[in-house]
Amino acid sequence: MKNSSLLLASLLLVNTWSVCEILTNKSASARAERSSSKVHRRASGTHRAIAPATKPAQMHIDLPITNAVNSWLKRHELRNSQVAVEVMDFATGHVVCSSQGEKRFTPASTAKVFSTACAFESLGGNYRYTTAIAGSGTITNGKLKGDLYLMPSEDPTLSYGDLMRLFGELANKGVKNVEGSLKLSPTPSGGDHFVPSFLNEDFGQEWMPVSSDLVVDSNIFGGGNPPNNAKVIEVDSSQEFNAHSKSIMRQDLYPGWLVYDDRTNTIRSYRGYPVATGRGPLVVSNPNTFNLALARTAAKNAGIKFSGKSTAAEKELNLSVLVEHKSEPLSKIIQTCLHQSDNLYAQQLLRSVAIGGENKSNDHPSMEEKGLARLRGWLASFGVPLSEVVLKDGCGLSRKDCVTPHALNMVLRHMLSKYGEGGYVSLLKGGDVKHGQKSGSWKFKTGAMDSVRCITGVLKNSGGQTLLVTVMVNGHAPGVGDVRTSIGALVSTLAGTQMQAPQEVKTETKVETKSVTTKVESKTESKP
Repeated sequence: MKNSSLLLASLLLVNTWSVCEILTNKSASARAERSSSKVHRRASGTHRAIAPATKPAQMHIDLPITNAVNSWLKRHELRNSQVAVEVMDFATGHVVCSSQGEKRFTPASTAKVFSTACAFESLGGNYRYTTAIAGSGTITNGKLKGDLYLMPSEDPTLSYGDLMRLFGELANKGVKNVEGSLKLSPTPSGGDHFVPSFLNEDFGQEWMPVSSDLVVDSNIFGGGNPPNNAKVIEVDSSQEFNAHSKSIMRQDLYPGWLVYDDRTNTIRSYRGYPVATGRGPLVVSNPNTFNLALARTAAKNAGIKFSGKSTAAEKELNLSVLVEHKSEPLSKIIQTCLHQSDNLYAQQLLRSVAIGGENKSNDHPSMEEKGLARLRGWLASFGVPLSEVVLKDGCGLSRKDCVTPHALNMVLRHMLSKYGEGGYVSLLKGGDVKHGQKSGSWKFKTGAMDSVRCITGVLKNSGGQTLLVTVMVNGHAPGVGDVRTSIGALVSTLAGTQMQAPQEVKTETKVETKSVTTKVESKTESKP
């Protein structure tokens, strides 16, 4: 009787699993039919026009590509990891191979594709950040009767040398005395910001400085004379009473940061454990205040004197721009961000998207959140399902970020179709990929953090076919060399693998698609 009950329960479980699998396959098929990529005609490049947005994207399994991916999924270094792969045909927008391609994975720095592509399209590749110095009063005989304002622009590339040149140019124009003081013009929803979902270990590290309206030298103080000859107080973990700060200081990554108090002109310097007093750069934890002090030092060195008289507060500032500094074109900044995977650049680009539109509401408390709202609207404009993109930042450092390979491929296809090979895609890293005697070209963005290795890009195979390829590996062992090599091997194989000629879709093709897709997913989960 007991054995009969167990047998009945087993049969019921198997039947339930089969029903769930059928429903899952139906859902995936329906999603593939609903998902559409709203694309535009290219501005330049050699690619032909792609299918109009009114036609839904479909799953057209390509056997040579799928067989290559199936074989790759059997590699032993992937057996304990979560793996997702999607390959999309650029010309048609069809997904030709997918293993968990519509599942969300931690993207690491491949998330920078979203923020940089959105900034490129929203602001334009020729956009230049403009940081200006303006006056709030009239100038008579070299004296400004009012305050001097530094007008920040979210420029991630501004340096102290740029500030020196700005104030030097102002002095050369004859402005040597200011009745008021030097102030920072307000930015709506602006201010210093460190994303709450970053890890504690990310604070005080050069790889993730604090974002701000006014960025100077990447918001990292490299040493030398402090601004305004501020008094520096060194603090180590034995002197710190705050348990949170003490825990950060005692980690083995040796963080270092400073806090500037402009009321007392004092810098408190916090360094990792064991203490390395006076050595190494320090991340500026309140950069707007600190960088304004740097600007005051630059003005003083240029020979500009401030009387410091208080001026009447105005409801609306009427400022006259006196001098300005323009950055390099945005395309160059984005290229640096992508090649160096610079987290601060990505965060500042996200903030730039927030102020690049017409919506001036304060519905979102921070510029980063406003930027994310605009990013979501941009993705939706060409059909990316918002359920497939969950982002807490613009750089991919948050462990709460999760996106699908399909969403990344859709963004790359949109950018390539609209701007051609010489547009956004040209800003990605690139090189030739060989597979035996065959070769192709590859433009890509990688992403890496503990237990995460990802890559997304545009692959032109040996047959001249253009593929969008995204590979995401989560939960791998700490040793990353074998995973990186494995991902490279798949890209190499795909470079030497040509798609079959497209065939007319028949009714039974959907059944075949389900079977092949299920086969790919099952092989991912049942590694020997």
